[in-house]
Amino acid sequence: MNTSTPKVALVTGGSRGIGRATALELARQGHFVIVHYRADHEAANATLDAIRIAGADGFAVSADLTSSEGLSQLFKVVDAELVQRGLAAQLDVLVNNAGVADGGTLEGTSVELFDRQFSLNVKAVFFTTQEALKRMNPGARIINLSSVLSSRVFETAGGFSAISAYAAAKAAVDALTRHWAVELGPRGILVNAVAPGPVDTDMNASWLRTDEGKAVMTAASPLGRVGRPEDIAGVIAFLAGAGSQWTTGQVIDASGGYRL
Repeated sequence: MNTSTPKVALVTGGSRGIGRATALELARQGHFVIVHYRADHEAANATLDAIRIAGADGFAVSADLTSSEGLSQLFKVVDAELVQRGLAAQLDVLVNNAGVADGGTLEGTSVELFDRQFSLNVKAVFFTTQEALKRMNPGARIINLSSVLSSRVFETAGGFSAISAYAAAKAAVDALTRHWAVELGPRGILVNAVAPGPVDTDMNASWLRTDEGKAVMTAASPLGRVGRPEDIAGVIAFLAGAGSQWTTGQVIDASGGYRL
């Protein structure tokens, strides 16, 4: 890689959890990293500090991806900040990581909860990618965050299976990944998804950091533990790198063998 003109990566939801770990791993690979976040300014700045310690650079942008105004503002800032730093207003890697995982039984899921799942997990992914494409050249990578729940069901213990709206949203992400891979292949753009299993992040803390939740999910893994954000970031970084140049349209299981 020519370090004078680093590849530019945009990581949505990049201030915490899997997004933060991904931003740091891409920084270690030499990418210039744009850290998108919604509201946690302090966490975004902490991620930027870690990126710079890793020897790379980047900036943070706050935006609500569920609104057209928020998306427009995101890319307006992205373009301006890149140009200000002497870089082209283009993206080499888009990681659609921002998401939400609210649980609810079929009977207990409100219209508001359902819409929240699809607004951020599907609609925002669709239109963020649509806008990012305007800034992508052949060789660019689009990496979507899916979930093993798009094809499997968590154990019922503790009510962990009551998350069907989220699972349906992630199944939609899988479908988008395959369709976009075919649509964008002629442009030389690779599209893949990564499907984590249980990962110890703040988003999963309410159930995965309980004794019961950790025990159930650990027992379901051949490796005898739950996932860490760094486990997923490594797979994403592979898909962003040169070694994945012949991989597209795939939903890669990154669950540590969950429920094999």
